[in-house]
Amino acid sequence: MSDENFLRVQQLIALKRHEQPDDAYFEEFLDEFHRRQRQELLRRSSFSLFCERLGTWFSGTNKWNIVWGGGLAYAALATGFFLCWPKPGTGSGSGLQTVPVKHVPAERRDMLKPDEDKQPLHEVY
Repeated sequence: MSDENFLRVQQLIALKRHEQPDDAYFEEFLDEFHRRQRQELLRRSSFSLFCERLGTWFSGTNKWNIVWGGGLAYAALATGFFLCWPKPGTGSGSGLQTVPVKHVPAERRDMLKPDEDKQPLHEVY
């Protein structure tokens, strides 16, 4: 019985080998494929798409370009910081007159001694 089934399967495969679908099948397949691709893109969040595109961009760039770019950005920020920092003696606050404050030292007393004018407080909990 298995030999008969084997022969039938061989004949069926030989017949199917010569069959080809018509051109409409391939065009419908292409349209369906594009529709499913668009649906998949719409289902994904914009953050995941952004991360994927960022990863693709970084994978195509040279790592030394990123290092040089970061170093140049740091140098530009540091230069801008030091150029914009107010110099002493210039600016809007330099015209103010300041009056020196006289410092009066507090009287020294022993902090461990109780005050003479107050009665000691004795509470038992």
